[in-house]
Amino acid sequence: MATDPRKRQKQLAKKKAKRKTVAVAKKTVDKHGGMFPQTTLEKAPIHKCIAPSRLFETGIGTVIMARKLPNGNIGAGFFMLDVWCLGVKNAFFTILTLPEYQQQLLEIRQRENLQTISFPCARKLIEDSAAYAEELGFSPEFGKEGKPFYMNGPYDTPEKSRKIINQLTKKCGPEGFHYTAHPSKL
Repeated sequence: MATDPRKRQKQLAKKKAKRKTVAVAKKTVDKHGGMFPQTTLEKAPIHKCIAPSRLFETGIGTVIMARKLPNGNIGAGFFMLDVWCLGVKNAFFTILTLPEYQQQLLEIRQRENLQTISFPCARKLIEDSAAYAEELGFSPEFGKEGKPFYMNGPYDTPEKSRKIINQLTKKCGPEGFHYTAHPSKL
């Protein structure tokens, strides 16, 4: 049986819209206006990797892994390492203009004596400090006060918020998580 041409046209338009939505979701938005697929970020050339020169004497410091993006901005991962015990204490990724990146480095240099290191060395420092902490029984901490903490976003529908809370209840039990949500969103 042949499909109605109008129905077929509608199906094709729906598929096209879905493909477009998925493609947009797979991109990372740079606050300075650029959009980069994750693969572009991963393949961007290494700009610089930096670590404290006395990391093992002081036990704690910031390791920075930075890549130069196609638009000239810097994608940088900042890792606060405790190499004596807890491993990765804090980490975040951000995209900065070159002057903003240099300002961040200047602020860190006021507290730490930094040196340039190779990318494999920076990666090994981060991975090995996390592995050492895990051997000691310390795993990364997420959530708030040891429990998942859900905050509804400005675009979360009441249905989405309920689904998330139901999933957390199923996985963690009614007292196993915290949440905050605007009453109109539940």
